[in-house]
Amino acid sequence: MKKIAVIFIINLLFCFASFAQVENSAKTIKKIKTYLTELEKVGFSGSVLVEINGKVAISKGYGFSDKANLIKNKPSTVLCIGSITKQFTATAILKLEMQGKLSTDDKITKYFDNVPIDKSNITIHDLLRHQSGLPSNVGKDYDKISQAEFLDKVMNSKLLFEVGKEFSYSNIGYSLLGMIIEKTSGKTYETYLYDNLWKPAQMEMTGYSRPMFDKSKIAIGYYKDDKIWGKPTDKEWDKTAPYWHLKANGGVLSTTEDMYKWHKALKGENILSKDAKNKLYHPKIRTEENYNEPIYGYGWDVAPTNRNTKRYWHNGSNNIFFADFMIYIDEDVTLIMLSNKSHQTNFDKLNFELSKMIFEKNYKPIIPIADNETNQKYSQNMIEIILSKGIEVGKEIHKKRPANTNILEYILNAKGYDFLSQKNYDKAIDLFIMNIFAFPKSANGFDSLGEAYMNKGDKTLAIKNYEKSLELNPNNGNAKEMLLELRR
Repeated sequence: MKKIAVIFIINLLFCFASFAQVENSAKTIKKIKTYLTELEKVGFSGSVLVEINGKVAISKGYGFSDKANLIKNKPSTVLCIGSITKQFTATAILKLEMQGKLSTDDKITKYFDNVPIDKSNITIHDLLRHQSGLPSNVGKDYDKISQAEFLDKVMNSKLLFEVGKEFSYSNIGYSLLGMIIEKTSGKTYETYLYDNLWKPAQMEMTGYSRPMFDKSKIAIGYYKDDKIWGKPTDKEWDKTAPYWHLKANGGVLSTTEDMYKWHKALKGENILSKDAKNKLYHPKIRTEENYNEPIYGYGWDVAPTNRNTKRYWHNGSNNIFFADFMIYIDEDVTLIMLSNKSHQTNFDKLNFELSKMIFEKNYKPIIPIADNETNQKYSQNMIEIILSKGIEVGKEIHKKRPANTNILEYILNAKGYDFLSQKNYDKAIDLFIMNIFAFPKSANGFDSLGEAYMNKGDKTLAIKNYEKSLELNPNNGNAKEMLLELRR
């Protein structure tokens, strides 16, 4: 009886703690709305949906889907979801397994001819978990290629490691899964997904071309300087879908509204059974892995939080469009962001920032520096000053900079790594020091500086900076790994 009472109290406290994280939702929603408005001012363009306590709190577009015609992004705007496509492919495989048409334990030799010996032990499970050893790509997204040519390139590629032994993200592995879906179902990839996933989820604005999209609703992709990249449907496709370099591993078009419908459908059992969903998020893992640490499931990154809850997450990008889908399944919080403008690293952590705003009571989000021509020129000028006149002169000039002008961290970081690759450690260190002078709370800045000192052979300063990076970002796995190595 005492044991039952203790368990009940613990569960009660846990539920209360989880609720307390998001109970001031009205205040949190207001903060998030203000934050997103500020992001729009510094260049964010796309659509965002935020679910808090199981209810949609924000669903809004920002920036333009067509700047020349002043057409704003909306929750109904169609954007590219990139590698989030993989969770559709993974779910379709599990659906076929439920229908008795395949097993995730099947070897690819069952579905493809002329598989070489080194790849003959690859299973569907290995492809789903990126542990096949296959490289990431054998061509560019929109390169024209036949299925036979694609398979020939894949089968003749060199494995990165022995099948099933390690993790290496492989787009071509998911393209093979797409082919298996077509072979076992007798339907095209897109038709099978619509009939078995999207239609049951009431997703009528998701696919490659099947929805017969109103082209005016498809967002134009922009480079960061606002030059036009174009619409995904303007690129060279194999009639109704991209070629196999992209098909089934990326490139599906959708809206934040439809992706939210997908989230709701996955919570039920209309698409996948309870056992199949458990396999989606918690498949068989390698011996060195642990479910209490981040793992890659089937098309999802699954990680524990510091609140003893689970986070399901995946993103996708072609360096123009960017998509991010994050679910805190135990806490009824979902974050969906789709963007149509290249932004380097300015907004790729948006959902992580929103998470902190939701779960950390006093968290103040960081507004990125505007990646505009003024700041690009200023950053390049600062590099020249530091290299010619020294770091201290650079610091003094930076203190007196004009209003609304700042360094773009990624520009100095990239130049620093150029010098690091040339073993010009002192120049790299100066640029990294300037970055942390400008951004003293940048975990990435201290991580880069730690790496530069480590390569130079200054173990003490390397440890100091990696420790600072880890203090700022306790989830920095690279800093943890480097500190272990340095302390040996």
